[in-house]
Amino acid sequence: MLDNEEFDAVVLGTGLIESIIASELAAADKKVLHIDRNPYYGGQFACFTLSAFIEWTIEHRDERQTPLVDIFVGGIDSDSPTFSVHRAGEPKQKTTLSSSTKSPPDHASRLFDRLSAYIADSQTLPEHSDITERLGRLLDNNRKYAIELAPKVAYCRGELIDMIINVGIGEYVQFKGVERNYIVQNDIFERVPDSKGDIFASESLGLVEKRKLMKLMTAITDDGEDFAQLLGDCAEMSFAQFLESKFKLSGKLLHSVIFAVARAGSRDELGARTGCERVQKYAKSIGRYGRMAYLCAMYGGGSEIAQSFCRSCAVSGGTYILSEHVRSIESRDGEGRGYAVQLTHGRVFAKHVVLDPCYAPDALPSDSAISRAICILDYPVFGEDTTAILSYVADAGVVSMLYATQATLATPNGQCVLYAWTNGRLSDTRALLLRALTAVSGLRARPLFTALFEARDMQPAENSLHGLVYTAAPDSTLDFDSSVIHAQKVVAQLL
Repeated sequence: MLDNEEFDAVVLGTGLIESIIASELAAADKKVLHIDRNPYYGGQFACFTLSAFIEWTIEHRDERQTPLVDIFVGGIDSDSPTFSVHRAGEPKQKTTLSSSTKSPPDHASRLFDRLSAYIADSQTLPEHSDITERLGRLLDNNRKYAIELAPKVAYCRGELIDMIINVGIGEYVQFKGVERNYIVQNDIFERVPDSKGDIFASESLGLVEKRKLMKLMTAITDDGEDFAQLLGDCAEMSFAQFLESKFKLSGKLLHSVIFAVARAGSRDELGARTGCERVQKYAKSIGRYGRMAYLCAMYGGGSEIAQSFCRSCAVSGGTYILSEHVRSIESRDGEGRGYAVQLTHGRVFAKHVVLDPCYAPDALPSDSAISRAICILDYPVFGEDTTAILSYVADAGVVSMLYATQATLATPNGQCVLYAWTNGRLSDTRALLLRALTAVSGLRARPLFTALFEARDMQPAENSLHGLVYTAAPDSTLDFDSSVIHAQKVVAQLL
């Protein structure tokens, strides 16, 4: 038990950003205490087995950040059993069915009993044997699922991969290339070319379109004066306007560059310079580790990477405690003396406190949110050894999607998991997410298990303690670079 021990920094939360900060501070010979209130690593980037994900929805999630999780066992239509796990884990009705069997309930029965209290208002409780049979078939392979809360991929030539190399933790984490990139419009799938060879070999592009795309890639990937001249007086334009005026792009080719390469969330979201920089990073990432621009981490993405940085911190002398709650954080008497952190099992002192905002008792959810969907399918629609990213583009918005299989140890053989997310509250984006999932599953697969939830940003109260360093939540971008950049800024501030 720690009692009155002094630290240079106490870091609360083991998400990717907090773990990078702890690792970098420990490497700089700072005395670091890294704490998580949960019994697992990863924070908002956590990764679970299927049963652990269901337990997270009921017990471990922060209801301020994730007030509702809808779980479908089976299909995603109105006839499938839907369990709505509400704020603070409070069921709308109390129901237990374990007593209906004389033998002790198995794992599936116990999970069903816990979920049964959350059956949606418009539905009646399904037959115990039917749902437990479905859950039981899934839980037969429970440990072969790696379900991520905030899935992301890494640019082959991006901030995360460079940091992993520089820190020297490459031996702790493994990656697989993301072989395919699709844009989906009007339920039509178009594969985005990943190289000059792919552009010329593409059957979906005409000769004129191929020439326009080659001209764009050649011009934008130039770092020097030609790139600055290219922007010229277009710097104030949106990226879409820039592509239309400079390269005469239109239609599906324009959308492919905006949504599937620059990864914009809407047509006019990006300025010309930001859009060009994203295309640059995409193009330069191709060829570093093969023909792909992105890498996907094995065993569970952000959580696995976060744990790698935690190992690095521990090697440098950092101290770790899981399942430890923070009761209070108070300023110590005297200017610049730091903070007293009261834990469940003792008290520690620190010059700096870095925390995920959800550790602040007075933090409140902001109006911004990301709506997310997780869907396990009974068939790997793009192939069993394939990892793919997709951009589903509709009038109602753009949905980013990640397709994973046993190739990254995300699912058992013969299945796949689809992740989908978009900006906005779930009440506004539910239909869009379901349409995106249906477009992919309709290729040849049937949903086995689906979850919908929203992740809200948390903000400290205006009267919160001065000087605490708050980290950012996972954003809606496809890659990890914004999280790495944020962590680097915090480290520079503290050193």
